[in-house]
Amino acid sequence: MSKIPIKIKLNGNWDHYSRFRDFEVYAIVVDENASYGILISTIAEQLSIDTSDKIIEIKYIVNDNCPPMEIRNDMGVRVYMDTKKENKNLGSYPLCISVRDFNMELAITNDSTSAGSSGSLNLLEIPSSPAIEEYQSEIITKSTQTYIEEGQVYEDKQTVAAAMKNFSVMYKFQFRVKRSSNKSYWLICVVENCKWYFKATSINDSTMFKIRSFSRQHTCSLLDETFIQRKRTAAVVGSMVIPKYCDPKTVYTPKDIQTDMLSEHGLNLSYMQAWRAKEKALQFLRGNPSDSYNKLPKYFYIHEETYPGSVVKLKKAADDCFLYTFVALCTSISGWQHCRPVVVVDGIFLKSAYRGIMLTTSTMDAAGK
Repeated sequence: MSKIPIKIKLNGNWDHYSRFRDFEVYAIVVDENASYGILISTIAEQLSIDTSDKIIEIKYIVNDNCPPMEIRNDMGVRVYMDTKKENKNLGSYPLCISVRDFNMELAITNDSTSAGSSGSLNLLEIPSSPAIEEYQSEIITKSTQTYIEEGQVYEDKQTVAAAMKNFSVMYKFQFRVKRSSNKSYWLICVVENCKWYFKATSINDSTMFKIRSFSRQHTCSLLDETFIQRKRTAAVVGSMVIPKYCDPKTVYTPKDIQTDMLSEHGLNLSYMQAWRAKEKALQFLRGNPSDSYNKLPKYFYIHEETYPGSVVKLKKAADDCFLYTFVALCTSISGWQHCRPVVVVDGIFLKSAYRGIMLTTSTMDAAGK
């Protein structure tokens, strides 16, 4: 029976683009014919999760155009294993694991008076509360909301804040934060004595936020050009142009951002503002380069565990910063004895925030490949 190595991503967060971020990395090995129960128990054992009071949620991403798929039963495991067989590399189709507490209590009562009594399962009655009513509203998950009104429910505070920033760009005004906490978000106009305000608070103890009151009428003058163009952060404009960079082949320059912002929203951005917006959009999509370097030790550890015999070296400077790394796969090392004694070295200059050079070496085997 074949064994399949699986990469585990634990305790991350799903962003608006169905990507799992800020996770811890683990790995397991399971039989290709494993059942759902065996998969759950293997994950629980590896991650030290007590399944008696915790629920393990398993999802994975097939491709960028498909939302995350959840594994809930044996059929889900079968589909995942068949998909995984196409590429058994550890890094392919990682499982994204979320752990949560049981949100329901069960009372089991047994009829001890009848012969051969059988247990009956009854749900405890939970009294209705405002929290249950709040969840009936549609939950908004995207910050590109074009219409904002009282009663709307957003998945978290960050989504509300981003939506209001986009809203201010669309209607060409500025606000300032009067009060902000993990339970409230209160905005007012930057102009003194203006009646415009916005209030949103959390729904009970959840992360979701609901708009409680919103006075959209400005009593100040919005005709002052210096006021309109007072502040246009790169983060706001960057979040608006993210869809332009989803396809790596798309060419969308800062000049294009200037043109689109002026024609669609009446915003006159400088080239530097547009350039910063592009950098922010790419950071939203691909993450921060420094975070990628921080993940190298974990990646190399998994690499050595999966491909024993490989040579992996990570060199740091005196201040503990990244200096260089060297990787030679075990298959390349073992195949060297069958290759011609000629090595071709090629290099490319890296254009990321930290620059550098990436060197690759290759050779030809006896068949000229």
